[in-house]
Amino acid sequence: MESSEAVPTDKGRNQEARELSVCQTTEELKTWNLNERQQQLVDASGLGNLKYMGDLAINRTVLRVFCEVWSKETNTARFHDFEMAPSLRDTAYILGIPIIGRAVTTGAVLNMSSEELLLQYLGRVPGSKDCRGSRVKLSWLHSKFSQLSEHPTDKEIACKTRAYLLYLIGATLFSDKDKGYVSPKYLPLLSDFDKVREYAWGTAALAHLYKALSMLASSHSIARKRLFGSATLLMGWIYEYIPAMRPDMEDDPALVVPRVCRWAGHAISQPAKEASDIRKAFSQLRVSDVNWEPYKGMDPASIPNMCSAPDSVCFSRTWLINFNVREVYLPDRFARQFGQEQHPVGDVGGFQRHQWNASVDWSLEYASEIKHFEQLINATRPDHTAVAATCKTTEDVFTPASTAREFPGLNLLAVVESIKKELPTITRFLEQRSLPVEVATSFARIHELLEDSHLKEGNAAVDAGGDGTSELTAPHPPAIPPCEEAIIGTADPHGPVPDEAAQNGSDHPVPECCDKPTGEEEEKGEDGKAGEEEASEGSEDSEEDGGHNKGRKRPPLRRSNRSCVQAKRFKNRGGKGSQASDPIVL
Repeated sequence: MESSEAVPTDKGRNQEARELSVCQTTEELKTWNLNERQQQLVDASGLGNLKYMGDLAINRTVLRVFCEVWSKETNTARFHDFEMAPSLRDTAYILGIPIIGRAVTTGAVLNMSSEELLLQYLGRVPGSKDCRGSRVKLSWLHSKFSQLSEHPTDKEIACKTRAYLLYLIGATLFSDKDKGYVSPKYLPLLSDFDKVREYAWGTAALAHLYKALSMLASSHSIARKRLFGSATLLMGWIYEYIPAMRPDMEDDPALVVPRVCRWAGHAISQPAKEASDIRKAFSQLRVSDVNWEPYKGMDPASIPNMCSAPDSVCFSRTWLINFNVREVYLPDRFARQFGQEQHPVGDVGGFQRHQWNASVDWSLEYASEIKHFEQLINATRPDHTAVAATCKTTEDVFTPASTAREFPGLNLLAVVESIKKELPTITRFLEQRSLPVEVATSFARIHELLEDSHLKEGNAAVDAGGDGTSELTAPHPPAIPPCEEAIIGTADPHGPVPDEAAQNGSDHPVPECCDKPTGEEEEKGEDGKAGEEEASEGSEDSEEDGGHNKGRKRPPLRRSNRSCVQAKRFKNRGGKGSQASDPIVL
């Protein structure tokens, strides 16, 4: 890291500032004309505070130098003898959006094109000039949906409000490397206005920012660097914790949420610091120079319930998920930000970052990571009511099978509809002979749906009540197989790195409880196991038949000619050494 430089000329200073391009686009946030009904829907979504993000000026030179001290391995900024990073609590307080809720992902976008998503949820499809790949121009959303007709219908209000929310998160939280574009993949999560705030949008935004910083930290290109994600979150966080980087303030603004309002509109002047001066300030930064508890003077009553940020979530190692984006969160490396003593921490194992692929169900790909985050959320229930205000029960937050329990009269119908969602995954395997883990997980989910709906006791509940007119509009993420619980365990703030399973050589650990025999297999016991092992070895005698078949050679086992998968989650108890690609023995 450079400690000093010759004072650059104006031309050199402008060139260095141009090295970082901020992809966040907030200039037209307040040019949308929302009527009273639309404003109510936006406020109920929990995303209304994002409109204030356009008021904060971004110092690109400060952000550019900050990227130089970022570590992509730990997702922290490394200073002289300590580490720091924007936390989940910072995200909730600075932006004023929820960090507690469902992971921002869904299988509803599987194999759907951007045109199909836009037509289904907005009722219009852009021309080719307004698209780039799977993304759509923010300017197209603004031009087509920012104005209501004189007498708008309910459908028009819904579509244009949904378009505004997509524009809002695309311009502020999930800005793309191609500036001015957003992915329509978020539309299914914005479809039911009563359910939007049930998602952890702040957690997804932090994951997006972590990935952006890590990509900049690993880039050695001499071309202009692009910071996608929320530059406002990063800028506000630097102002909160590093007083030397703050702009001159006319007065001490009120401590309110969202905290971005604290820094927006109050600056008299922004000191024109050179990049070399900022590098020197960062290299000389010590623990005593940091404001470790910027929210200490806040009145708890001023914090909205949806911005709840308990230690049980914010000070726990976990994963941050935003569809294909998966980032590790290690708050024990910056414990001082939570008023805790900093203890030595070791290195962490690496993890793979993935590009977007519409043919991958990311809610399945990251099932174990999502499960880990769910456990932290569920731990907040006894003391925090932010989730309870929007979700009926903790298991209802993440389990689509619980939808069937909500409507006893539609029990069977809801289960059948949920099972139908699994069929595309299984079909893709049969066509491509791939995706063994996804197929195995789909089987597990179908099994869970059948158990939870009590279909084993009969389908009498179908005739017991209900008129069959209820509509399930909320987009529920797929359920996680209950046996994963044995692998994940209870979340611990100082527990192992959440990607410990990946370090052991598998992104998807094999739950031991899946190997237990069920039904008839359990009745067979060890006798059945012994017979299965002898059959696989070509034994001529069988012990469990009492010797009646001695001398008779057992006919060879017939294998199915279908391309079924024998994934590890459903491996035969006697099938030692079996591979995921082996066909199932019938």
